[in-house]
Amino acid sequence: MKYLWQCLLISYIVFCLICSSALKVSADDGLERQFRILFISSYGFSNDAVPQQLEGFEKGIDGVNVDISYEFMDADKYYGGLDIENFDKYIRYKVFSIRSYDLVVVADDPALRYAINNRDALFPGVPLVFMGVNNMTEAITASAMRNATGISESPDLEGNYELMRQLFPSREHINVIVDSSVAGQGDYVEFMKFKDKHPEINCTVINTSYYTASGIKDVLGSLDSDDIILFLDFSVDGEKRAYSLQHASDFILKYAPEIPVIRLTSTNVGHGVFGGISYSYFEAGRIAGEISKRIFGGENPDNIPLMSSNVTTPYFEQSRMDKFGIKYSQLPTDSVVINEHENLAKFYRENKLLSNMIIVIILLMIVIIALLYAANTRRKRMIRTDFLTQMPNRKKIIEDMNQAIALSVPFGLIMLDVDHFKDINDTYGHKVGDEIIVGVADRLKVLTDKTVLFARLGGDEFCGLFTSPTTGVGICEEIMDITKEPFKTSEGEIKLTVSMGCAMYPNDTDNPNNVMECADNALYVTKENGRNGYTMYGDVKNK
Repeated sequence: MKYLWQCLLISYIVFCLICSSALKVSADDGLERQFRILFISSYGFSNDAVPQQLEGFEKGIDGVNVDISYEFMDADKYYGGLDIENFDKYIRYKVFSIRSYDLVVVADDPALRYAINNRDALFPGVPLVFMGVNNMTEAITASAMRNATGISESPDLEGNYELMRQLFPSREHINVIVDSSVAGQGDYVEFMKFKDKHPEINCTVINTSYYTASGIKDVLGSLDSDDIILFLDFSVDGEKRAYSLQHASDFILKYAPEIPVIRLTSTNVGHGVFGGISYSYFEAGRIAGEISKRIFGGENPDNIPLMSSNVTTPYFEQSRMDKFGIKYSQLPTDSVVINEHENLAKFYRENKLLSNMIIVIILLMIVIIALLYAANTRRKRMIRTDFLTQMPNRKKIIEDMNQAIALSVPFGLIMLDVDHFKDINDTYGHKVGDEIIVGVADRLKVLTDKTVLFARLGGDEFCGLFTSPTTGVGICEEIMDITKEPFKTSEGEIKLTVSMGCAMYPNDTDNPNNVMECADNALYVTKENGRNGYTMYGDVKNK
């Protein structure tokens, strides 16, 4: 019985492993298989939006094995009854020849209308993804259909209205340029909905489909400093002449050169269009591609809601900014400027990682240089400073004396010893001896100014350098005076005296290199005469 249960358990485990492997193989097969997509664009490559939509779509669906059939209606040129009939024949031929599309993608309003009207006959049950639909009502209707979802074209009218008011507060009259194309009427409907929310808007709608080219010229030419243009659509005029976006933009610039032109889409900024918070066809295409990828991954299109939020990027053109005196700092955050002047700010925005690395490196170099400078300054000060007294040492006084010699500046030296310092050390110890040395140094520092500098040469020897030879006697008298008071030490107060010798150049010697020797000789005379005083070398020399 026990053996039977073991066999059953082993059989169950093997069965689970086989099932899981089969499921994995099935899932992998789903990822590896090739999907066929029928992509119907309302327009052709002459429409600037189309290349951006296709590029974005392919970016969004990247990573999925797809075979895409692109078909173009050219509805901005061929949208009559016979045109639609001929296009329908062509699509039916392709659909009934292949009969195995996994997904239908449509871009812009005419293609969506065609797909809705012919879906049951041409591709029943095939998931439908749409993008770039101007008419929000049609986008909502399409998304309510079974197996259909997508992204509507939702230009940021609110944001651009605020932009116009901020950048051009004196231009209170908005001239809205539209046409009677399917896309144009969709944009017109959305603008009128927006206007209903803002009754304060003062505007005129210019439908180019109702004007001849000459009439449009006259309307544009009549605009003045109170006007601003909101360019929605201009693909055809009243004489049925077709206009590409570039042609239309150039036309507006030619006959209204002093009027800012705001555009709600990223296409064709740079042909007289000032710019605007622009709907991004690339980003919309990318999102549609990602939705398609989710459907191929097994997600139900009915569970993917219609995306109607703004997909925008602020675009502006440098020459038009210059024309109207607009600076980059006045633009919305993360604005893209076409033909922007080369400057450090642009380089930083375009190369933030590199720029930040350079800034960090520069800051590090500044810090390192500052630390090295501080360390070098500290080292120089240390090698010129007496450790015990923290006053200049022999090296410093010699350097200053040599500088005076090099500049041929008259100077004098005072050599000073503490009388009977050895006895102090022997009696009280070296600690008290050090305290005496520090005490003498502190009193000499009080006399230091621009004309006199004191230094400790070593032991109980001090030296004073002064650059006003006539003050030698006065300085010696001051030293005698400040050393009369007892010095406080850890062993109590100690009274002491000092001996000094003073020599001056050129008064006492013609050779400046002999001044220290002369001062030393004068010091010895003071010591021979009983200490506690000073001797001027000139008095010794004249005896």
